Amino acid sequence: MSENQLVVVLGMHRSGTSLVASLVETMGFSCGEHPMQPSKDNPNGYWEDELIVDINEKLLHSLGYQWCSLTWLNLADLRQSKLYEVLRRKAVSYLQQLLAKNKKVSLKDPRMCILLPFWLEVFKELDADIKVVLVKRHAHSIAKSLLTRDQFDNEYASQLIYLHWAAVARFLPKTYPRILINYEEVRRDENGIRKSLMSFLDVESSVPSNLFEEKLEHHATSFNEASASGFTWQQDMLMDFPNANVDEYRIKSLATFYYALNAAYGRRNHRQHVINEIKNFADNYKTKKVILYGASELASILIGQLSDAIVLAVDHAASEDHRIARFGKHFYAPHLIKETEHDVIVVAVTGRKDELIHFLSGYTSQPITFAEECLF
Repeated sequence: MSENQLVVVLGMHRSGTSLVASLVETMGFSCGEHPMQPSKDNPNGYWEDELIVDINEKLLHSLGYQWCSLTWLNLADLRQSKLYEVLRRKAVSYLQQLLAKNKKVSLKDPRMCILLPFWLEVFKELDADIKVVLVKRHAHSIAKSLLTRDQFDNEYASQLIYLHWAAVARFLPKTYPRILINYEEVRRDENGIRKSLMSFLDVESSVPSNLFEEKLEHHATSFNEASASGFTWQQDMLMDFPNANVDEYRIKSLATFYYALNAAYGRRNHRQHVINEIKNFADNYKTKKVILYGASELASILIGQLSDAIVLAVDHAASEDHRIARFGKHFYAPHLIKETEHDVIVVAVTGRKDELIHFLSGYTSQPITFAEECLF
């Protein structure tokens, strides 16, 4: 057991990590020597160290990404950065200095979620007992906040949330002590949450008054109000984080889809171009009898363009006993393709072209076309 303690606050952007980090700070933990200044988005402050944020930003940028990029990065991917080793040494040196001076240190930057394999390598070099505070907020509330601040639509925000949470669920070692703080519970019972944190960290708080300010919260969501978002196979993570399985194969299969969305949202003037390309693609099939395959985000746009032409919507996750309701359509089991007259199958799933051609050819002799081909 070390005399040094390092608390890592992990959570998605706009999920209440600043509030939780502020609670940790009241318990005697230093948040670093380069505090990020408050802004209109976080008027009370961020409780982030600008040097730590800068390391994360430089690592992401060196790989061609930014904080809001849809990406899945394992340790091998991160090591492809020419700055990896320089930034790793810088992070180790800085944290060693902080711990030598303060003994109790807290780190918080939402970017650490998608860069977690990098930081785990850093933590291996430290003489410190490490504990993790996971922060969760209702995904729909996060999405609404991102819409207001960054103009991300619900589906893009859902993918961003999923990738942050999935990275934590996949890469955070089971050996690290952790506690889950639900933002909604802080709203209801801050004193109770404070006591849970104090017990977990084995410390006392020096601030008896509440830190939560309801006037700063503009995007509360009730569970009854929340609408489904993300792919059907992502729902368990979006609802049950951190207690959900991570399907890395499916995440990696979305690389093409994520590439297109990153281009659209990373460069605002390109977003309309992508949407127009999808509309132009759909125009080719408005007079056809279309079967739509895949209850994906692409499907939501295609349904808007091809609503009258779609005679059947199917998804591999549907079955005879379970149909999937999304985007105003019901998606049925693929075996119904054989029973439905059609001219073409339009596929709204990305990244698995050869596999899907083989699968769907067992049900149809009609042309199979892929919407992803219009994205480049």
